[in-house]
Amino acid sequence: MPRRCPECDTEALPLLTIATTEWNGGSESWAPEEERTDPTPLPSGYPTANFTMLDIASGYNLQLHACPASSEHPHIELVP
Repeated sequence: MPRRCPECDTEALPLLTIATTEWNGGSESWAPEEERTDPTPLPSGYPTANFTMLDIASGYNLQLHACPASSEHPHIELVP
């Protein structure tokens, strides 16, 4: 879905996506090399992929879009 700059109505470009967890803890996704051979124990209740113990966007992804016309224009923040 196109995201429009609120300042000039130019189509904003995807700048950054931050996932909630680092990896999904399974074999179908990337995993840090050191975690494949020596898994880090986490406190009880933490998801298996949340080594930093950060919770971004309450289980969703955080996306930032930027206007290509000017870096001074506001960024668009989305939590899809």
